[in-house]
Amino acid sequence: GGEGGGGGGGRVLSVSSLTKIAAPGLRLGWVEAPPALLRRIASRGYLSSGGGVAPFVSEVACELLEAEQDEVVAGLAETYRGSARALCAALRAEPGLFRVETEPLGGFFCWVRLPEGVDATELLPVAERHGVLFLPGARCAPGAAEPFRHHVRLCFAFETEAAMGEGVRRLAAAVREVQRRAA
Repeated sequence: GGEGGGGGGGRVLSVSSLTKIAAPGLRLGWVEAPPALLRRIASRGYLSSGGGVAPFVSEVACELLEAEQDEVVAGLAETYRGSARALCAALRAEPGLFRVETEPLGGFFCWVRLPEGVDATELLPVAERHGVLFLPGARCAPGAAEPFRHHVRLCFAFETEAAMGEGVRRLAAAVREVQRRAA
C-alpha cells in the first residue's frame, strides 16, 4: 500500500471545505493526505510566500472552529431548512410554472422543473434581464445534459425569504415571457 495505506502508494488525498459546513461564501478548505504528500503540497510557493492563504477567511474559520461547532452547524441547518421551505412555498405560489420534484432536506440548492417547452439555458438571459440568476440544469450534468434542459438549480442559502419570494416572481415573469415568444 505505500505510505498512508489504502493501496494508493501515498498519493491518495481528500480535499474538504468549510463552504458546506459553515457558509457558502466561506472559501477555505483543507487537504488530508499522507505526510509525504502534504510536505510536497506545503512546499509550493503560494503557501510559503508569507501572509498565508486568505488570512481574513482563515481567521473567520479559526473563530468558527474554536466556537461550539455543533451549535453553529445546527443553527445553520435550521436556517437553511427555513430558507428551503420559503423558496419552495414561493415556487408553489406560481401554479403551473414550477415543479419542485424533491423538497431539499439540506444543502444550499433546490432543483426546479420548468414547464414543457421552456429550456433553462434559453431562459437564463431573459431571467437576467428580470434581475434573476440561476444555474441551468444542463450545466450540472456534462455529457448527460438532455434530461436536465428543463431544470434550474436555485440557491436558497444567500437570500432572505422576502428576496427569494421576489426572485421567484421575477423568474415567473421571465418564464411567461419565454412562453409568449414561443406561442
